[in-house]
Amino acid sequence: MAKKTIHHMDFDVLLDVNREVVALTGEPHEYSTADGKKLANLVKDVEQRADNQEYEEAVAEKATLLVYDVARGQYFHAGNKRTALVAGLAFLAKNGHSLDIENAEFVSTVDKAGVAAADLDDLYAVVRGLISKAKSDRRGWESIIKEAVDSHRDFLTKQGA
Repeated sequence: MAKKTIHHMDFDVLLDVNREVVALTGEPHEYSTADGKKLANLVKDVEQRADNQEYEEAVAEKATLLVYDVARGQYFHAGNKRTALVAGLAFLAKNGHSLDIENAEFVSTVDKAGVAAADLDDLYAVVRGLISKAKSDRRGWESIIKEAVDSHRDFLTKQGA
């Protein structure tokens, strides 16, 4: 049986996520050159993570790392935790899974990760408890991100306030 392909988010897609979430609150989509290099490394790290694991475990681990590193890294001038939430949701949707990004425990753990009060294992435990299988979304990243932002517009706007 052929191994299922994991669809990874690249640097430009991650930038698009931030652009979309900060547009909700009128904040600027900005990051420094140094942070751009760190973001590029982040997406490479996610892609290389968990390659020796079964598909389901690898998707959960990669999504968790993506969310954790974006929230913790504070790479963008605005919207890091919101970017982490939407990036995680989009990554999961593209790979046949779903997660309620408005879940209080998930949001709290992402917030804690952003201030170094939660580690990767803490977030992974929450993600594994909340993740569920869904139909793989075959649309392009842009459509997936737009739907993720649009369907959580009020929540994301409140998070940015």
